[in-house]
Amino acid sequence: MNYFETANKFGKKVREIGSLIVSEISRKELMHIGIIALLCIFYVIGNGFKFSEATLSTDAASMKDYQQRLNTHLKISVADSALVDKEREHLLMAIEERLGVYLHRIPDFTYVLDLRTYLKHRPEILHQFPSCVPLEKGGYALSSSYGIRMHPISKKEKNHFGVDLAAPLGNPVYASAIGTVTKVVLSSKGYGNHIIIKHRFGFETLYGHLNEILVKKGQAVTQHELLGHVGSSGNSTGFHLHYEVWKNGIKIDPRPSFNLKKTIYTEALAIKTKEMD
Repeated sequence: MNYFETANKFGKKVREIGSLIVSEISRKELMHIGIIALLCIFYVIGNGFKFSEATLSTDAASMKDYQQRLNTHLKISVADSALVDKEREHLLMAIEERLGVYLHRIPDFTYVLDLRTYLKHRPEILHQFPSCVPLEKGGYALSSSYGIRMHPISKKEKNHFGVDLAAPLGNPVYASAIGTVTKVVLSSKGYGNHIIIKHRFGFETLYGHLNEILVKKGQAVTQHELLGHVGSSGNSTGFHLHYEVWKNGIKIDPRPSFNLKKTIYTEALAIKTKEMD
């Protein structure tokens, strides 16, 4: 009982001292303290970003070093294959230990392309994030790129945060990676009828202006699974798919991902064929 009484008296005394200090501080002094506190917060945040960028730069350099070493192993003769295979697996494991964190941290597909040599040995990772066009080959045309463009409706220059792929009404639209449908919207405005899918490593994709949607919110989808069909719903001037890729909440250019899977699998097949000869 004495312990609790002592603790209560101590707490009361601290509150009294705190109130006394505050009462002795003028509004002007409080404002100065507030400004200093804000400056400290901005300093911490700013240096946090610099630290993050420095860490990413270091990780990217390490990944490039692993790629160079893997490339060297590809050129070694078959006579030393047992030793080469062992060292290659060691390098691949070293990359995989860092890969999840690295892929979460990267801001765009530029860094994915730096993993090209690794991906030739582990192409199945390409199923986990956007790595292909969400339409059938030959069934579309790029009608509007990512970046600044003249808006077809407002006739003003605006940032276009995705790509427009012109295609006939009813053409199938596919998921560009394994993921979970987080949003299904039926609308006559904006993106019109559209879907958002969450993938691994901080990637998300949006499929807009659809004529028909064949998936539901919360549904797990596989890469190349049918999502719906091309339309012209919402603010649209013709039949097309508006396609966006988001990385950690920021919209990025999806075009570097369009032929990524096809290219890597072709090169991976060439390596397998070479090893079997």
